[in-house]
Amino acid sequence: MKCRVAQRSPKIESGDRYSQAITYHALGTLALAEENYPEARVNLQTALDIYVEYKDQYWGAIAREALEKLPE
Repeated sequence: MKCRVAQRSPKIESGDRYSQAITYHALGTLALAEENYPEARVNLQTALDIYVEYKDQYWGAIAREALEKLPE
């Protein structure tokens, strides 16, 4: 039995932008596990954008790899 999480609102309004990236990344990973690819793509791309902004190559590469594996 699949457990579906209620629709998440990715309107994250924390003062710490890097923490937002971590949250978006987690939401993207969760959506990917639920096979909700459109939501996964949006959240992972948002996380990637923030990682790039902070020049975090490690987590940026992980987010980019997850995005590349998503079905079209």
